[in-house]
Amino acid sequence: MEQPPTSPSGQISGYTRFDRSETSEIIETAAEEMGSLVRSTLGPSGLDKLVVRRQQDDEIRGLASNDGISIIEEFEGETNHPVAQHLIETAEAQEDDFGDGTTTTVLLTSELLTAGLDLVAEGVAPTTVIEGFSIAAQRTLEVWDDSSVSLASSNGASLDRDLLRNVALTGMTNGSTKSWSLHGLADPVVEAVLRVSNPQTGSVDLSFVRTEAMPGGSVADSSLVPGAFVPKEPYWGTGELPVEGPALLVGGDVAPRDPAFQGNVTADTDGFDGVRTVDTRRFDDIAAAIRATGAVAVIASGDIHRDIAQELGSRGVLTVQNVKDSRIEFLARATGASVSTPLVSADVVDAEATAPVRIDQRFDQQDESWLAVMATGPDVPEAVSFVVRGGSDSVAREAERRVKDGLNAVRAAVMRPEALPGGGAAEIAAAVALRDFAPGVAGRAQLAVEAFADAIETIPLTLARNAGRDALGTVLDLRSRHAGGNGRAGITANGVVVDDVFDHGAFDPQLVRTSGFVRGVEFTNSYLRIDGILYNATPGSPLDGASP
Repeated sequence: MEQPPTSPSGQISGYTRFDRSETSEIIETAAEEMGSLVRSTLGPSGLDKLVVRRQQDDEIRGLASNDGISIIEEFEGETNHPVAQHLIETAEAQEDDFGDGTTTTVLLTSELLTAGLDLVAEGVAPTTVIEGFSIAAQRTLEVWDDSSVSLASSNGASLDRDLLRNVALTGMTNGSTKSWSLHGLADPVVEAVLRVSNPQTGSVDLSFVRTEAMPGGSVADSSLVPGAFVPKEPYWGTGELPVEGPALLVGGDVAPRDPAFQGNVTADTDGFDGVRTVDTRRFDDIAAAIRATGAVAVIASGDIHRDIAQELGSRGVLTVQNVKDSRIEFLARATGASVSTPLVSADVVDAEATAPVRIDQRFDQQDESWLAVMATGPDVPEAVSFVVRGGSDSVAREAERRVKDGLNAVRAAVMRPEALPGGGAAEIAAAVALRDFAPGVAGRAQLAVEAFADAIETIPLTLARNAGRDALGTVLDLRSRHAGGNGRAGITANGVVVDDVFDHGAFDPQLVRTSGFVRGVEFTNSYLRIDGILYNATPGSPLDGASP
């Protein structure tokens, strides 16, 4: 019987088959190329990547960023390489859970997978490599537990705001002292997270914090606003601010459906002294139904018919129209109100959908006015809005992204109130411990533990290189300092090696770091188990070219 072909040129039932060496090459190439996408962006001295691609409408779009997940997501749907796509999904899972740590996760995964496949190529069994990597990962987590610091206050009853401020700054600036005026935003970032956290459970719901990028002024003019923020002028009823009472949120228009018959007249039973258009009666009916709910304000994502708004305004009811759907949803979350369906007739107005609020008009440094909406009812979770300013739209949006990074960092610190030293200190500590530990590991798994130590040192090596330092010399210096008892020695934002990065404010949430680390190890071990690839041999196969 003829044996089935085993080379890429042969096929089995329509599938092409790659052997172990070819499979390893395909996986390793993908891992290396994905790592190269973000390597130069790591750390406070990381550079930007410019991703340029042609859109479906033939327009050229360019993205310049040093945000790892932003760069990685540019390739989502653009690559049909299964390994690259899986790594993109892993990075997105890290981003979805913690909003941070994606660059480190991708880079570490790339290095671990490359190191593991190199060992396999040298004759170490994949199961042995997996065993060694698993042992090394467990030892790393133990070292990090020992080197972390508590973020609790001295009495242990609450969280230390000064330490959380350092976490926020590290998250927003990567420790850089050159990041505009972001340092002034650390306190409001901490305040925002603490307002939406539950100290008893350690849970934090950032869906109750809404950020708003608004061009105008400087980043230092940013502010934290209690409640929800509506950048709109009232459509009617401006003279009534502030107002307190029930608010009605509407997802859609406030107007009769299919208005018509403007020329038709009706008469009441007494004759023609009640002549009115059919639509006017419809408008009055809807306005009357809204007033019957006791609402002091109607905020809609669609249009509010002028006649209805005017009638409500004459009775002291504030109306605001054309508010974004996402903002309506946040208002509902922040106030406890339900979002009503479009109010096309009086019988769809629901008094149960309202919630008590206070609405006030505010002015900023640029004399722009907007509305602040605060819940006043019981048992409503506190919500806040972060108004992020910048001299231009692009600056304001970049500042908003940094603020979100700070919010996510503090959230992780509240969920698990422990921090690791940044600047590569945690990785060097783990690598030093692993090399001391490796001789006690039996068999060839010892080689895997040593390779794991080399791979994890990629983080401080890259930080040093991106800061313009002699990368190898910096890592050797850090190893020496750690061996000498300085277990927090690392690289500052300015590229200087110091004995204790905590003294320089480099606090990384342990939850973020360990989550990305575990994801990277699991990803690596799963691919080390693959000894061959079978794929459908049709034109345009995902492995044609074998690169992401």
